[in-house]
Amino acid sequence: MGVGRSVGLGRGAERRLAVVLGAMLGEPAGIAEDVAAFFGQYLRRAPLLAAVGLRLMVWALEWLPVVFVGRPLPASALGPEVLARYLGRWAGARSYLVREGFFLVKMVALLGWGAHPAVRARYGMPGVAVVRAPGGAVVGTAEGAVAGAQQGTEGS
Repeated sequence: MGVGRSVGLGRGAERRLAVVLGAMLGEPAGIAEDVAAFFGQYLRRAPLLAAVGLRLMVWALEWLPVVFVGRPLPASALGPEVLARYLGRWAGARSYLVREGFFLVKMVALLGWGAHPAVRARYGMPGVAVVRAPGGAVVGTAEGAVAGAQQGTEGS
């Protein structure tokens, strides 16, 4: 067990993060949920200091709408328009630390988004070299991941 593995996301936090990431990335729930799961795995593997900082930012993104848009609700409970305005306030914050915290969360989310088979297939990119299950077991290769994603999008 690595040092950073004690910092992660519970199932509830992962579900709430998926709502925020869906709005942040402009993706449907299925992809946003996969990206949130990636984020949780990333936190468990990251060095302790990085994991704690990112986890703190995830908490802040979820629970501070009252500060940024005056709504005493978690971010995952905001309507789409208010959530978009809320995320815009984070991205355009005057404080460097607030802005950078937001963009660090977005950067980690984009790592998971860019590795997602459906996203890669959408842009005609080859799959990642190895596809792993949440437990870390290898479940496929790049060719299999892209072929499966393309088959899944052909019926859409």
